[in-house]
Amino acid sequence: MLKTIISTVLVLLAPIQDAIFAIGFLVAVDLIMGVTASYKTGVKLKSSRLKNTAVKMLIYNLLLISSFIAETYLAPWIPFTKIALSFLALVEISSMGENFQKITGMSFTKYLKDYLNEKLNSTKNK
Repeated sequence: MLKTIISTVLVLLAPIQDAIFAIGFLVAVDLIMGVTASYKTGVKLKSSRLKNTAVKMLIYNLLLISSFIAETYLAPWIPFTKIALSFLALVEISSMGENFQKITGMSFTKYLKDYLNEKLNSTKNK
């Protein structure tokens, strides 16, 4: 019985499997960068902070599932899943940017701009 329920849920959520994995990847990268930033700044890690990551992952997945259900059954003309995924990705990427600044002491956008300018200039000189 339980196996049937789990199989049914997995089949119903198959269309958003990639979105769930993408958010999981972003949360994992943010967690790694957050741990690195706390090590770099000397802030002690606490289990409650790590627990927040698990809660965040649960809430993000519930939001994705809810948006998928709303899009599929209530208003198929509104891309709720893509909107939710974009919002969550933006939140995680901005958090990674903050952690990047704590780790390197430099803004991620400035670093990216300098890196791209360097690469573009090196290809022009060849």
